[in-house]
Amino acid sequence: MLQELKRFYRDESGPELVEWAVVTVILILATYAILSSIGDELTRIYNVILNTLKGIGGGGGA
Repeated sequence: MLQELKRFYRDESGPELVEWAVVTVILILATYAILSSIGDELTRIYNVILNTLKGIGGGGGA
């Protein structure tokens, strides 16, 4: 039992996992903030592309 506790105490994978989790959360929040701030512009660009592609198709259905 004592050997297991010593091994657990020396193991550094736990703090490393926490660091990666914190970095991941920060990246997710930053991505969300960026996409939220430019969301309306992305929607406008998407609609322009969609309407252009519809115009190229000629509107003839199958």
